[in-house]
Amino acid sequence: MTRINQISAIAVAALFTAAPVAVMAQAEPAAPPVQDPTAPMLTEVTSAEIEAFAEAYENVIAIDAQYAPQLEQATDDETRQLLQEEAQIAKADVVEATDGIDVNRYVEILTQAQVDPELTAQIVTLLEQ
Repeated sequence: MTRINQISAIAVAALFTAAPVAVMAQAEPAAPPVQDPTAPMLTEVTSAEIEAFAEAYENVIAIDAQYAPQLEQATDDETRQLLQEEAQIAKADVVEATDGIDVNRYVEILTQAQVDPELTAQIVTLLEQ
């Protein structure tokens, strides 16, 4: 995967912050999710992948927390953009540095967790440990 693709994948994943997983974990599922026929098929996620994802996710969230004050204090759009790009690179690096997962699989699991309550519950359980 090229560096640009890694950063783009993490940028897409950044749309799904810690809040959606936490909110999904607290929400009572009213009905089983309906699979959108145009959505990609859900893939099996192994327990090793879930563990690797949770480790990478914690590191990604830590980077978000590290950059949040700087982004809030940025006085112009150019500075904010540079900080966001720097954060995205750092996120891609920590995901790639995590054993058992890469950026593409990280994004796949994160996306799948948005529609799979069982997967979300497994991730949340690991994150709460």
